[in-house]
Amino acid sequence: MLKNESVRSDLNSVYETWRQAALKGGGSPVLLSTQEVAGVASSKRYVFTVVREIVGTSYDTLGLIAVDANIGVIESIVKDLDRVTHGTTLIVDDEGRVVFDSEKKYLGQNIGRSELLQGATGKEGSFHADVDGRSVLTIYRQSENTGWKILVTIPRSALMEEPRRIRDFTLLTAGAIIGFALLISIALTFMLTRPLRSLVRVMKEVQSGNLDVAFPVKRRDEVGLAGSAFNRMVSRIKSLIEDVYLAGQRKREAELAALQSQINPHFIYNTLEAIRMTAVIRDDAEVSSMAQLLGKLLRYGIGAGSETVPLAKEFEHLGMYVTLLNYRYGNRFFLTLPDEPANRDLPVMKLLFQPIVENAVYHGLDEAKPRMRIGIAYRLEGADHVFTVRDDGIGMDEAELARLRRRLEDPAAASRENRGIGLRNVNERLKLLFGETYGLRIESRPGEGTEVTVRLPAARREKGGGGGESRIGG
Repeated sequence: MLKNESVRSDLNSVYETWRQAALKGGGSPVLLSTQEVAGVASSKRYVFTVVREIVGTSYDTLGLIAVDANIGVIESIVKDLDRVTHGTTLIVDDEGRVVFDSEKKYLGQNIGRSELLQGATGKEGSFHADVDGRSVLTIYRQSENTGWKILVTIPRSALMEEPRRIRDFTLLTAGAIIGFALLISIALTFMLTRPLRSLVRVMKEVQSGNLDVAFPVKRRDEVGLAGSAFNRMVSRIKSLIEDVYLAGQRKREAELAALQSQINPHFIYNTLEAIRMTAVIRDDAEVSSMAQLLGKLLRYGIGAGSETVPLAKEFEHLGMYVTLLNYRYGNRFFLTLPDEPANRDLPVMKLLFQPIVENAVYHGLDEAKPRMRIGIAYRLEGADHVFTVRDDGIGMDEAELARLRRRLEDPAAASRENRGIGLRNVNERLKLLFGETYGLRIESRPGEGTEVTVRLPAARREKGGGGGESRIGG
C-alpha cells in the first residue's frame, strides 16, 4: 500500500520480496532499499520501503504491512550536510544497492563492485579516491541499526578551498602588516637620523672653517647630548683661536718693544761711561757713582740672556736701583729683603721686583713722611713661591684700585692711559711664562700703603733666552 492509498503497479512482483524480508524480521520492521516506482502519467519516483510481519495472538502469520517512503525525507536532511561539505552523499544498503544519491545518478543501482564502495571497509573511516576524474575524499560510516553505509564524498578542491582562502588571507594580512611595519621603520629611521644628519651638516660647516654655527638642541636624548658637547667644543675652539690670536698680537708687540729697546745700547753705555769719567776727573764722586749704577742697571735690564736669573742677582739689581733713588731723593727709601728663601740661587723672572718698587715710589710716596719703607716677604704656599712687596705709602681708595686692576687685565686701557705700564709688563710676562693662573694681585688701603703679591710655580721648567734650562723652585 502506498501512503496516498494507491496500489503499486508492480505489487505482484515485489510482494514476494517483501514477504521474505518480513519473515526474516520476525515481527521487527525491515528497511528495504530504494526502488524506482512508476507514478501517475508514466512519471517515475524513488521510494524505500519499510515492511513488517503481522503476527497473531497464537504467533501465526496473519500478513504483512509495507510502507513506501519517498526519498525526499532523506534529501531534506542530507541537503544541509552537502551544503556544509560542498560534496555529495551516498547511502548504500548492506547488499550494495544505492538507497540515496545526492546527484540521483545511482539511485536503485547496485554498486557493490565499484571502487568507491570497495574502499569503504569496516564500520567507519575515510580514504582518497578518484571519481569521474576528480580526486575526492570519502568519509563513511555504517549504521548499527540498518546496516546501511553513509558515504560523504568531498572534492579535494572543496577541501582545499577554505585552507587556500585562509592562506591567501594570512598572506595578505602578513604582507599588509610587513608593509605597515616597514613604513613605520622608515619613518622612525628618518626621525631618528634627521638630527644626526643635521649634526653632520653642522660638522661639515665647521670642517670648512665656519665656526659661527651651532647645533639646535631640542631634546635631551643621545643626539641632544652629542649636539651640546659639539656646541661646547666649537665654542672652546673659538675661544682658543682668539687666545692664540691675542697671544700672537702680544708676542708681536713684545718683539717690537724688544727691537726698539735694542737700538744701539752700546751708545748709551759709552755715553754713561764718558759722563762717569768726566765726574771722576772733576772729583765729583756722587755723579760718578750714579752714572756707574745707571750703567749697571741698563746692562742688566736690556742685556741679552736668560728670561730667569738667580734671586740673589735680582735682589742685587733691586738694591742698586734703590741706591740710585736715594741719590736722587736724599736717602728717603729703606728696602728690606727677606731672610728666606735661604737658597739665593732660586731662579726668578728677570726684572721682577724693580718695576713693582718703581711703581710704589712714583705713585705711593707720601711727602709728609721723612722715609718710605719697602719690604719684600717670602713664603712657600703649596706648590708655589709667593713674594709680597709691601710699602707704607699713601695707598689707594677702592675706585683707584679698581682702575689699576682693570688696567692689568686690559692692556689696551693701560696703553690709552699710559699708566701702570711697569706692573702690566710684569703681569703679562708672568702669564706668558707660567700661564694664566699666575701673575700679580694688588691690595691697598688709603693711608696704609699698597701690597703687591707675586706668585710663581715651584716646579715648572722654562727655556731661557740663552738656550739653557732653568726651573722655578729648583
